[in-house]
Amino acid sequence: MSLIDAFGLASGIFWIITYACVIRQGLLDRTYAMPFLALVMNITWEFLFTFAYPSVGGLMQELINGVWFAADIAIVAIFLKYWRSDYPKNLPESYFWPMFALAFVMVTPIMVAIVSVFGRDDGSVYTAYIDNLIMSVLFLTMLIRRGNRRGQSMWIAWGKLLGTLTAAISQYLYSPGNVLWLVIYLEIVFLDALYVALLAKAPRYQRELQATPAVA
Repeated sequence: MSLIDAFGLASGIFWIITYACVIRQGLLDRTYAMPFLALVMNITWEFLFTFAYPSVGGLMQELINGVWFAADIAIVAIFLKYWRSDYPKNLPESYFWPMFALAFVMVTPIMVAIVSVFGRDDGSVYTAYIDNLIMSVLFLTMLIRRGNRRGQSMWIAWGKLLGTLTAAISQYLYSPGNVLWLVIYLEIVFLDALYVALLAKAPRYQRELQATPAVA
């Protein structure tokens, strides 16, 4: 196995751990543990590069993509179960399903268009890292908005950071001269490290206060 493949495999494993922790934390805290737009982009990317554009990155990456896609189905199911737990109070609930459908309608054509312009291999990288960059921002904003660790954990934060870092090293070794990719890698790793630092200082979420009714 080449060094590029080794870091790629490590990234896949770290992300599988991250997804497993997202599923676990969502069930424990009775809320979604991945921001809405992030899960839309993730499951769309994994569907496209598992079924519509298979074999991008080789058999190993295709198998990893399949595992990610299966995990994303569970993550979306948890989101659909608990979306009301963190829904904006100033929006009617009747807006939810149109917004949910619209997100997929907007995200999917963009990813397909990027692949059509840059090709399957480079398109998979551009869409993946743009997705990851946006996801890093969304995790930070979710932490700031919630004000505590509800639906979040250090396992998720470290898993995302290490998954991104190892993927960035693998991609850099593959194409060290691509300045745009390098800038995106560095920005994602910076934001993920910032998320780890802020989450470590955030108050813990007291699940028992929500689960246990008050006694008069």
